[in-house]
Amino acid sequence: MAPTMRALRSFPLALAALTGGTAAQALLVPSQYPTIGAALAAAPGGATILVAPGTYQENLVWPAVDGIHLISTDGAATTTIDGAQSGTVVVFGSGLTRRTWLIGFTITNGFLNVSHSNGAGIRIDGASPTIRGNRITANTSDNVNWNYGGGIYVGGGGSDPLIEQNEIDGNQLLNGSWNYGAGVHIASGANAVIRGNHVHDNANLTPSAASGGRGHGAGIYCAGSAVIASNLITGNLDNSSSWNYGGGIRIASSGSAQILHNTIADNVVTGGNWQDGGGVHVDGSADATLRGNIIANNTGEGVFVASGTGGVISSDWDDLWNNSGTAYSGLTAGPNSLALDPQFAGPNDWHLLASSPCLDAAPNAHLVADAAIDFDGDPRQIDRGSASANMVDLGADEVSDARLDVVGSPQLGATITWSVTGPTFALQLFAVAFGTGNTVLPPYGNLLLDQAGAVFVGVTGVPGGFPLAIPNLPTLRGVTLFGQSLALPAAGSGGQFTNLARLTIL
Repeated sequence: MAPTMRALRSFPLALAALTGGTAAQALLVPSQYPTIGAALAAAPGGATILVAPGTYQENLVWPAVDGIHLISTDGAATTTIDGAQSGTVVVFGSGLTRRTWLIGFTITNGFLNVSHSNGAGIRIDGASPTIRGNRITANTSDNVNWNYGGGIYVGGGGSDPLIEQNEIDGNQLLNGSWNYGAGVHIASGANAVIRGNHVHDNANLTPSAASGGRGHGAGIYCAGSAVIASNLITGNLDNSSSWNYGGGIRIASSGSAQILHNTIADNVVTGGNWQDGGGVHVDGSADATLRGNIIANNTGEGVFVASGTGGVISSDWDDLWNNSGTAYSGLTAGPNSLALDPQFAGPNDWHLLASSPCLDAAPNAHLVADAAIDFDGDPRQIDRGSASANMVDLGADEVSDARLDVVGSPQLGATITWSVTGPTFALQLFAVAFGTGNTVLPPYGNLLLDQAGAVFVGVTGVPGGFPLAIPNLPTLRGVTLFGQSLALPAAGSGGQFTNLARLTIL
């Protein structure tokens, strides 16, 4: 069905006008530069490095140049940075902000065996890069002392990276007396936002009784400050010879964390003398707020709070179900907490069924901006009517029956299609913008687009698609566009926003 507004046809001109600025420099690997390291060494601030599919055996130390965008053209499934078992794969030093991007790579085969083995896959020291859309897998630290952060290590004052929509899996910390954070480690004094990731099957392993081993936070270990939101944290394992704390998440005594709308399932603490907190372990001296989480099927307690003083710890609107230990230890369940089967869609599928008691089970008042979208990119509060306005689902998934995807490669001069799938509505409003806000519009849900920069199009007879011709203008390279759609039924109420779809022009 053709658009009913002219905005779609004029959008390429609006796109070119709204971006403005000077031409973004693009460096191509391997056609212009044989290695990623060579391109990084040559890149000025604001440059975009586009990496073609392939395996690049490199150990990268990011230059002290902020704003470089390192992006694979075809995504993590086809583009690998392989550390060849010879150190950390990617190191970010101080002074870098979130304008520095690492997007769309498999980061693998990092290996450390020194006294302080911090960050075999990615090490962030006093920096705040954006780490998005990568697979960080099979990285290992193996020494008898300190092993911190097999997949990602964040340390140093001033660190505040954005770690989002990555798969962090199969990383290991081995044989140390202190194995902390096989998936992700946030050190004391550092900050991080960890949202929309799948952190799974990471392991802290110290089998030797002679080592006095500690396995803490196999999925995520936080001794600093973090927002941990809308993640799937599943299948992680602590199995050390003495202390095993927090199979999914461990918040240490110096830590402070907002743990919001995660699904924490099938994690295990086992072995040794102590096995506490299969889902979440919080030191009593830490500050931790748990809201809207599903903590289910873990081996060990759902939430374990250790002895300590000075911390402020609370849990409410969480669903704790079928953990092998007690639901809570050292903490009283909040008055709105559940103990019901969350009704996952299937084995290893942590989406929720439409009959789940976790749908519309929490008010949205506690949501911070970093928890405004779910694991799939769906905005919270998208699919309800006025009877449940301002309510959101528990866990990483916000249930929706309409979806927006991008079909085609967003190259300069190409045409891509924003494709809507789902029920047929009387009217579909579609918007594209360059930034995101967070505005709740009852009864429709959570509008995440920057309304001032949006271009709206009305189409009837959806589901359907919205083609977009990308102008062949160098100023657009590296620009990120966001799309969202609002579907309205004939009655004009009870519509819903789709997920927020993101693309970066290459």
